[in-house]
Amino acid sequence: MTSKLLLRFYRVFYCFLLLSGNAWAQTSVTGVVTDENGQPLPGVSVMVKGTTQGTSTRIDGQYEINVPSSTTTLTFSFVGYLPQDIVVGERTQVNVNLLPDTKQLDELVVVGYGTQKRSDLTGSIASADIEAFRESPNLNIMQSLQGSVPGVNIGQVNQAGAEPSIEIRGRSTLSGNTSPLIVVDGIIFRGRVGDLNPADIASIDVLKDASSKAIYGAQAANGVLLITTKSGTSDTKPVISYSGSISTQKPTVNTRLLNREEFLEKVRDTEYKKAFLAPDYTQPNPDWDFPVSELRPAHIIGINQGNNFDWWDALTTNAYVSDHLVSISGRSGVTSYYVSGGHTQQRGIILNDKYKRQTARINLDIDVTKWLKVGVNSFGSFADRSGNYPHMGSIVAIGSPLVTPWDEDGNLAITPTGTNNVNPFLNMQADDKDLQNRLAGNIYALAQIPGVDGLSYRINYSNNYRWDSHFYSNPYDNGQNGLAYKANSSQSDLMVDNILTYDKQFGDHYVNITAIAGYNEINQQTTRAEGRNYSNLILSYNSLQQGVNQFVTSGAWKEAYVYQMGRINYNFKRRYMLTATLRRDGFSAFARNNKVAYFPSVGVAWVASNEPFYHLDQLENLKFRISYGENGNQTSRYNSLARVAASTSSHYVFGDGGTTSLGQSPSSLANNNLTWETTSGINIGVDFSAFRNRLSGNLEYYSTVTTDLLWNVQLPQMSGFSSILSNLGKIKNSGFEALLTTTLVSKNDFSWDLTANFATNKNEIQKLLGLDRDGDGREDDLIASGLFIGHSIGTVYSYEIDGIWQLNDEIPTGFNPGTYKIRDQNGDGSITAADDRVILGRTEPAYRFGIQNTLRYRGFTLKAFINAIQGGKNGYLGSNHPGGGANTTGNAQSANWFTFLDYWSPRNPDGKYPLPWAGASILPARYFSRSFVRLQDISLSYQLKDAIAKKIGLGQLKIYVSGKNLITLTKWDGWDPETGQGISAEAFPVLKAYTLGLDFSF
Repeated sequence: MTSKLLLRFYRVFYCFLLLSGNAWAQTSVTGVVTDENGQPLPGVSVMVKGTTQGTSTRIDGQYEINVPSSTTTLTFSFVGYLPQDIVVGERTQVNVNLLPDTKQLDELVVVGYGTQKRSDLTGSIASADIEAFRESPNLNIMQSLQGSVPGVNIGQVNQAGAEPSIEIRGRSTLSGNTSPLIVVDGIIFRGRVGDLNPADIASIDVLKDASSKAIYGAQAANGVLLITTKSGTSDTKPVISYSGSISTQKPTVNTRLLNREEFLEKVRDTEYKKAFLAPDYTQPNPDWDFPVSELRPAHIIGINQGNNFDWWDALTTNAYVSDHLVSISGRSGVTSYYVSGGHTQQRGIILNDKYKRQTARINLDIDVTKWLKVGVNSFGSFADRSGNYPHMGSIVAIGSPLVTPWDEDGNLAITPTGTNNVNPFLNMQADDKDLQNRLAGNIYALAQIPGVDGLSYRINYSNNYRWDSHFYSNPYDNGQNGLAYKANSSQSDLMVDNILTYDKQFGDHYVNITAIAGYNEINQQTTRAEGRNYSNLILSYNSLQQGVNQFVTSGAWKEAYVYQMGRINYNFKRRYMLTATLRRDGFSAFARNNKVAYFPSVGVAWVASNEPFYHLDQLENLKFRISYGENGNQTSRYNSLARVAASTSSHYVFGDGGTTSLGQSPSSLANNNLTWETTSGINIGVDFSAFRNRLSGNLEYYSTVTTDLLWNVQLPQMSGFSSILSNLGKIKNSGFEALLTTTLVSKNDFSWDLTANFATNKNEIQKLLGLDRDGDGREDDLIASGLFIGHSIGTVYSYEIDGIWQLNDEIPTGFNPGTYKIRDQNGDGSITAADDRVILGRTEPAYRFGIQNTLRYRGFTLKAFINAIQGGKNGYLGSNHPGGGANTTGNAQSANWFTFLDYWSPRNPDGKYPLPWAGASILPARYFSRSFVRLQDISLSYQLKDAIAKKIGLGQLKIYVSGKNLITLTKWDGWDPETGQGISAEAFPVLKAYTLGLDFSF
């Protein structure tokens, strides 16, 4: 054993000597590193591959390094450029020319009316990683941004074809528009983002700070989303691609309505004072039975018949999503093209909750001459939302297991429980045709101006036309007397942009100047014809004239914009950047005295790592940014005008003996000084990469102030009007955002990449009406509107709950066992709205974070994304309260509820929620934290090797399985914390999904 150990020792020692000898015999290698233009690159990392030995290039791009041997490989890397590995050989001088890496910092980022290199940005512009969510069943591209872009908040969806809410960097208005501006292929897009097929979209860039948003002026206060669709490739051979998936869905919460025994127990609990014996009301009363309860006769019959009907099972179905897209892309001669067609179908969990969408896209680019290029980006979307589905509230209100939907003759019963609640199956008998169609086209021409190097002119002409048809009839509607209608609407959106761009490099100086002049006009009209009271509806909505009562309504509106914008980008030696913008907006809805708005911005950046004195080798890129800008949030059309409207209370008689006619009366007051909301703010950012790009990211801090808030100011009744829209108040928004991307493992066959984002936002009302009625020097809060100076817009002002009153408690007058115990804040022995309500917290979260893991092993890729929203202390609160009216035990016994409602009763004194129909003088809602951590997306894919794919005639082949919303960790009760829908009757479930998909091309 000893001899073997000695032998191993000598071998190791001999190897050490050989390595040491090589180290002592090092050779000096020098050289210069240049960029794609032949200019020297300072700060390039030069490393001996496989070691930590290295150096970096000086300001003139030169370097010097010692190498162990002629077989040594040097790795040259620099942010925004492709790394290169070069074997030294016998050379003592190695010069290197690095090429740009379009996938890193020098990739082109859409900034509005043009593009910029990422390394040249001075503002806060984020690019969404939509590729990370290609395997998820996201019918709306906004779902691919949910939780993945810091500062961009995308709401959860829970119905077929639903459009998620979008919010960027918090809420900055009280009653104005809260949606961001959507721009598709350079054209402002108004309408449903769901009309766009996600498979057609190449990239999404988000303008978040006031400086970058200022180019869109009066429409940009809530942020801007720039969506770019796919275009043709340089391949002369057409590439035909298919992507398709099928998903099954079911609620994330496993629950149901109460069954027969549970329902009967609920009836006993509701009527516990009669059904059980005092004093503890846990022993059954032998003299009480269901026939003497407040149950309706239909329920008593159901008890005797042994009914146990499952309304939830009967009104729900297996949900699914089917999505398919075929595309052809390539280049033929001077024309590059991308053509696609898609079909999407979704069925929700509730019967008749359906959505169908067909899409078509044609994108063409034609090089007419060396200096002229023309093209078109066009698409059509045809959505079908036909079908009337029952509302959750009606299912709960009538979902007693003791009754069935049918009467003794097998026909649908109108009111199975004998109450005013109508059978939810009747909604589904409607003949409902709901079609939403859109055609859009953007034609452009791009000319390089002859004789002026770098000067170009582009003209965009777009026309976006949408028409909707909603036809409906139902013999059970209108009090079972029949209702039918036809509603048609259309909207055209015409826009013309003239864009002049000058792009030129002068030695160390780079200049890009953009000037815009544009016009936008939108026209909308709608018509509705309706009939009521039909003897029969055999012809459905195609014979409205048979209705005894007939009604016709119509409407139309028009609005127009004119705008000009100038922007300059300046870059000196890749170290110092400047962006300055001025936008001028004119809008028809602006008031008479404020027809024009100006929005300036400026941003500067300093790339410290490109300075000659910078020598932090491990932190190869370091950039600082600061920007300031102003944006607007415009008022809606006609809001500044005095308007009149037809009114049933305004009648007049024309002429002696004339009949009474319907008249018109003023409906609003004019405000000639009404103006747009203005948001101004600063953004401070840091971009960095370290450890040879193994770690990169950015940090952002922002602070904005919104003034001239749009708000309806209350007026004295003697004025004849209740309010007038005015400008007042001030709101501040501030927050911090971080995005980090790292490669944890990078081996030949295995890699592990991790991206994490974190964001906070705090808004604060700093000023409202400016009134000080008490004379204490402090501005008054608008308590009735829930608005408080120094607090957030989402402030929760209510009663503090201190448990539930129990049977043996000394219960104050006005309350009963099973109702909420309200804390007496001022200690006067009584509960009043004026003195005992307090600020409990806020509905806004404290912070959000998302974590994306991507693991690759040979052809396999595993992706997992975790999304979380946290309230911290007293944040992200939501009202979660069982529905029901006090002292309506009859209704209580007729309705049903879901199994997740843990309600109080004498047999369940520790119940979390009150007995919904127990009476109390004050019935407050109780607020709970909605904080959650969710495994939102997970997928496993396998991509066939290119060589194998080619053998079977394919360019590439990928198969995958994925899951969505599989696990949610939360203390929230009910359907879902993110939607805020809990245990109430109107809540709707969020669905989890399991998907099988296939992508291939040839």
